[in-house]
Amino acid sequence: MLYLLLLITLVSYFFRLGSPQVWMPNESFYADASKNMIHTGNFITPYYNGELRLEKPPVTYWIISLGYYLFGINEFGLRFFHAVLGLLTGLITFLLAWEVLKDLKVSLLSALILLSSFQFFANSRYASPEIPFTFFITLSLYLWLKAYKKDSVFFMVPAFLSSSLAIMTKGPAGFVIPAGIVFIYLLFENPKELLKKRYYLLTLPFLPLGLWWHFYELFAHKEEFLKVFYQENIKRIHQGTDPFYFYLLDTLISFLPYSFLVFFAFFWSILKLRRELSFFIVWFLFVFTVFSIVKSKIPVYVLPAYPAMSVLTASFLLNTSWKKLTLGSSLFLTILLSLTIVIAVFYFSLNKFFLLLAFLPLLMLPKSYILSPLVGGIAFLVFVNAGLVEYLEKFRHYREVGNYIKALDPKGSLKVYELGYFHHNLPFYTDRKVLKDKKPDGSSIVIFRMGSFDDCKPLRVWKLYTSSESRLLVFLLDTKRGKRFEDFGVCVYN
Repeated sequence: MLYLLLLITLVSYFFRLGSPQVWMPNESFYADASKNMIHTGNFITPYYNGELRLEKPPVTYWIISLGYYLFGINEFGLRFFHAVLGLLTGLITFLLAWEVLKDLKVSLLSALILLSSFQFFANSRYASPEIPFTFFITLSLYLWLKAYKKDSVFFMVPAFLSSSLAIMTKGPAGFVIPAGIVFIYLLFENPKELLKKRYYLLTLPFLPLGLWWHFYELFAHKEEFLKVFYQENIKRIHQGTDPFYFYLLDTLISFLPYSFLVFFAFFWSILKLRRELSFFIVWFLFVFTVFSIVKSKIPVYVLPAYPAMSVLTASFLLNTSWKKLTLGSSLFLTILLSLTIVIAVFYFSLNKFFLLLAFLPLLMLPKSYILSPLVGGIAFLVFVNAGLVEYLEKFRHYREVGNYIKALDPKGSLKVYELGYFHHNLPFYTDRKVLKDKKPDGSSIVIFRMGSFDDCKPLRVWKLYTSSESRLLVFLLDTKRGKRFEDFGVCVYN
């Protein structure tokens, strides 16, 4: 059964991967900036919509550019390698669990829990730095563990290299996270290991290697780089209003289908003195503690903890004697997921065929209550991709707007303006710079919120969303309530 579920999960990572249009706002930055790299040949300094974008180092853009080279500049090429890296992170999680526990069932279930967790799955189908960053962190820690157990430099060098790539994906946290986890683990497990020169000698070349882009941009764009670096890496530490326990609550949703079971797994590992799980306990605690202290909180910040959380949860489910607790929790989570599918089918008037997905996890309960949440989670993810995302696409006209503008001006000789709101994915779909909220100057194409520009009549009108699509639940509810949708016209201004 585990192998069948693994196969279905692998297929689901690529199912309709290129179907959704570029999401707003975050995915739009990476889609357009990577396309610009392809067009200009400048693979060092990202530019989005013709403007310097130094928020993140270039590895994510390189990954997307490679996808564009292989599959063309489209949504599938945009997301292909994120799905691949997501699956490879699942593979490394399997290898980590096997390296430590030598238990095939626990290792397979660890990988499946990770790959089916809602936050991880969603980001594996979304172009942003989160999955590449999590992949390089996980790979670094796996290679370090191999090096530590074998007392070998052979694995230690690529472990440091992977950390350098994590830095080049999302900044200094790519070094801080694996280094912090290893340091604390060794402090309790084997303090003498920390005295070995190899750690410090390897840090000398590989830390600057990871930071080379930062140094380059510091010299090339000093003031702009320092401003952005402060906002992205320093300001977020001390500015924010989210409570300390934010990630504890977020995990209840983001780590579905096993959700709160990870907390039971953590306490079980401590109470039962499962020393073999100590590496994963430190990993989980370090990431959650550090990002809980940081004032600015976003759910994806703790994604690097998900591999460790998955191993802890799998080991707990397959080895615990707390059977009543796992039975009750699995029953609750399974019914919750099934009910959610049923409610969503009727609320959003979707094809009743999707109701079949709601019954699959319930059928699994008598056979294996431990796997029933997993079946429910996979069924729900298939439902989201085939049902809810397809439903949302009816409200997303960005590709159509972009094609219309390219048809109006095939040579790209006219400036393009958007007034009243800025849709971040339009530079990608129009294949040109879109000027934001500036008075049109000379002959130009103007996209405008109806009522915000009276100097020309619209040739076409579309109803477009005027908020972040990253909050998927809010976006879904807004489609039913008609909230935050406005009419936008396109005209040629002379």
